[in-house]
Order: sequence, then structure tokens, then C-alpha cells
Amino acid sequence: MDSDKQKNINNRRSNYKNSNKSYQQTNHHKRAYSASQTAHRRRSSNQRYSGLESDEMKFSDELDTSFVEKRKKNKDKIIRDLDISYEKGNRPKKSKSKVIFKIISIILLLIIAVLCTGLYFTYISPKVVEKTVTKEVVVMDDNYLFLGDSITYMYDLDKYYEGLPVVNSGVNGNDVEDILNDINERVYQYNPSKVFLLIGTNDIDHGDSQEEVVEHIEELLLEIHKNRPYAELYLESIYPVLEGEKVVNIRTNEEIMDINQELKSFCKKEDITYIDMFSLLVDSSSDEVKIKDEYTKDGLHLSDKGYEVVTKEIKKYLK
Repeated sequence: MDSDKQKNINNRRSNYKNSNKSYQQTNHHKRAYSASQTAHRRRSSNQRYSGLESDEMKFSDELDTSFVEKRKKNKDKIIRDLDISYEKGNRPKKSKSKVIFKIISIILLLIIAVLCTGLYFTYISPKVVEKTVTKEVVVMDDNYLFLGDSITYMYDLDKYYEGLPVVNSGVNGNDVEDILNDINERVYQYNPSKVFLLIGTNDIDHGDSQEEVVEHIEELLLEIHKNRPYAELYLESIYPVLEGEKVVNIRTNEEIMDINQELKSFCKKEDITYIDMFSLLVDSSSDEVKIKDEYTKDGLHLSDKGYEVVTKEIKKYLK
């Protein structure tokens, strides 16, 4: 019994070993088959990839890529040109179309501006009103002032200008400086409408030069005009003398004429009326330049006939 049992056990062990061995062989064949299949697939895949790569290389050789190279070259050239342009301080030129457009726009704007200006001055601008500027006229009461030295002092104004508003402001021995020192009392207090000035002969006798006499008289005239701008100024020339007479002293007609010429030019420049009494009182019939004998009583001061000549001339300026 025990031997049969042992025998069965041995048989099962033997079957198990055979079975296991068969299984290992089968499994080995399967792995070998699987490996061969995998190797086959890899070879097939490599063959397809190799063929595709070959086709791709063949396609690449047949494709024309010259236009790509040209575009690249053009791009490189443009970049180089731009670099050179900016290095020189110049920007790329604008397109002709843009320049033409700007020019046309400017021309149109100018045309519009001209048209608008014409319309404004034709229909909109205000009318020009002409205005006449008239010189201001100051109306003053007539008051005729005679200003000077002893020749003026001896002038009987009431006799020669009867009924006229005349004022005698002559003082014996006066020169220009005397009048300037007392100008308020001598001139301004009368507020004259006209001033007839006769001065200078005593300045010569006091030793003043011709230039000094002229300058002093000019100063006096400007001073009166400054303070009484509405007064009309009249300057009489220095009267001629009879040289050699005691009262005449160092006065000469030649010097008097030179001074008178300077004063005449000054009056013309300053718009002051100059009255040439020298020519009216000088003896035109004599070869010597001197005052006419009947016009003087001492070679310096006037006679009645001399004052009549002066009065006739001055009355021309009182009308």
C-alpha cells in the first residue's frame, strides 16, 4: 500500500517536471518569436524612414530656393543702406507721393487764405473813415510886448500905435543877460500874444564876441518860447550905427551885419519871424555902410523919422 502511494507520488513529480519543462520551452519559443517580430518591425521602420529621407532629400534638391536667397540679399542691402543713411545724419527719403501731397496741400491752403482775405476786405472789413486833423488854435487877448534896451525905451508906443494893446518893456543900457535875469517882470507877467525883441547892441559895446552875442539872443528867444509857447516871436535885426560918434563907442556895422546874418539863419530854423530893420535904416545912397543921418539923433538912437520907418514895418505884423 505504501509502495503504491509512493509510486503515485513519484509519477506526479515526474509529470510536474515534464509539464514545467514543456512550459519553459513554450515560453522560450514565445519570447524568441516576439523578439524576431520586434526586430522585423524595426527593420521595416528603418527602411521606410530611409526611403522617406531619401525622397525628402531628392525633393529638396529639385526645389528652387533662389527667390529666398534674393529676398535675404535685398533685406541685407536695405539694412546696410539704412545704417549708412543714419550714420550720415540723413533719414530715408520720403516717398514722392507723400511729398507731392504735402505740396498740393500747402498750395490749397495758400489759395484759401488769399480768397478769405479778399472776402474780408471786400465785404467784412470796416469802412475807413477819413479824419482831418486840425491844428489847435489858442485864442489869446491881444497884447503886444516890445522888449529891449534904450532904443525900445525911447519908442513912444502910444503915439505910434494909438488904440492898440502895446506894452513897452525896454530898459536903458540893458543887454541879453539883464533881460534873462528879470524875465518874469519883463515878459511873463504880461502874457503877451506877440513879442517884438530888439537887443544886442549893448552886448557888443560890453565887449562880448559875435558868437557870444548870437548865443545869448538865441537863448533868450528859446526861453520865452518855452514858457509862452503860444506867443508869436519877432526878432528885429540890430540897427546900423554911425561909426565915429562918441555914443557908438566900439560898435561897427561890419560886426553888426555878421551877427544879424547868424540870427537870421537861427530864426529860419526855429520858425521865428525875422525883421530886417538894418536894410531899412541903412543909407543906401552912401558908399559907406552907415545909418541914414535923418534916422538917428546921435549915431545910435533913432530920431522920429527913424521910428516912423520902424513903425511902418512892424504894423505889417499886427494885421
